[in-house]
Order: sequence, then structure tokens, then C-alpha cells
Amino acid sequence: MNKIIFIPLLNIPEIIPGDDISQILINSLTKSEEELKNNDVLVITQKIISKSEHRIINLNTIKPNIKALKLGKKLNKNPQLIQVILDESKSIIKIDERRGIIITENKIGHISANSGIDHSNVDGDNHVTLLPENPDLTAKIIHGKLINTLNLKNIGIIISDTFGRPWRIGQTNISIGSYGINPINDYKNEKDVFGVNLNSTQICIVDELAGGAEILMKKTNKIPAVLIRGIKFNFSEKGSKLILRDKKDDLFR
Repeated sequence: MNKIIFIPLLNIPEIIPGDDISQILINSLTKSEEELKNNDVLVITQKIISKSEHRIINLNTIKPNIKALKLGKKLNKNPQLIQVILDESKSIIKIDERRGIIITENKIGHISANSGIDHSNVDGDNHVTLLPENPDLTAKIIHGKLINTLNLKNIGIIISDTFGRPWRIGQTNISIGSYGINPINDYKNEKDVFGVNLNSTQICIVDELAGGAEILMKKTNKIPAVLIRGIKFNFSEKGSKLILRDKKDDLFR
């Protein structure tokens, strides 16, 4: 059995729009005297991706429509924020009036509270970050730059965000984007320890790695990227869009 190592990437500055995340990661590795090697995986927080991709909005610039004004009053929530939540969603799944939470399917297909819009770790009281428009594509771009710059053959890139979970209290990091690593370890037709065929076991390895990395990241550690070494994975171009369950197969929609 392999030993898996999680290494926090330090010395990453505050990200501003237009920053080259790939070069910033390389600089962090150099300053930390770490080296990215073949078969390593990098988990990168959504927050620094969103900041670099100009996905920051000043709520004071938003004009709420009638729907947002009514919903804001009902939920006792800023109607400008409500408007952004609605703008970033494909559909509303559920509204919790007691806690002022809107569960949506956002434009990239993830189901989460408030379309994944976040106030934390953003400079300015009225500023929020939106999720990246295409996190799988961003992961692919970062993968390509690191492979070419560092002369590597095989690495995995995961873009993570913190989501709540149905039926359970607390949040965990999950993958909202990835490239170079197959999101799913499929054990179908393999045998368990008693020789019985496994019929439907699929392990979402990108979510597991994102969750493990979050232990080092936290919300207050200023560690937006973690290097993972020792995990065996198969190359894939599919991205984390693969793990989104289709509505027709979802028992709860």
C-alpha cells in the first residue's frame, strides 16, 4: 500500500484579476523548495481561480429585479445578492426561508447553497466571488502550462470548493473542476475480499482528494493549494463534469 503525502503550498500572494495561477504555483514550489513530480496531484481552491478570472462582483453595482426584491424581503437577505444568485443559477431546487438559504443548480451544473457565491476571503464588504465559468477548462489550461514549463508527463489538477451535503451537518471540499485525473475509480465487476462481484461501486477520487486537501487549507490558513503525492490515478480528459448526476437519474429532484 502506498503512502500518500499532502504538502501545503506556502508563499502564495493575494490574487488579483489577471494573475497567472500556473506561474504563481511554480513560484510557490520554488520558494518552498518543493518540486512538482510526475504523478503528483495539485488541489487548488476555487477562490484564487475566481479572483484571477475576474469573477468578483461588487454588489453595489447590481440592480435587483422584482423577483429578487420580493425574495430578498421574504428571506431577509440583500436583494442585490439575491439577484446575483438568480443570475448564476439554472434553476432553484429549494428555498429555506427560516435560514435564508437558496439551494440552486448553478450554471455549471453543481447543486449548492446560493449558487456557490461566497463572501469569505474577499477584500471589500460588498464584494463576492462567483464560481469559475468553466473550471474543467481552467484545470486543463493549468495542467498544460505546468506540464510544458516543468517538462512533466503526467499530473492531476483539481479545482475545489466547499459545499454542504444532503443529510449531513458540516461542509467538505469537493471537486468542481479537474483535468489529467480520472474523477471516478470504477470497481464494477471487480471482486471484494470475499470473492463477490462488485456491481456498482464507483469512488469519486477527486472529491476524496479535495476533502483531504481541505484539512490543510481550512478557511483561515491562507493555503489555497495543496500538493498530493503517492496516489495512483489514471489519466483522463473528462473533467469533474463527469460526476454530475443527470436530473433523470436523481431520486431527489
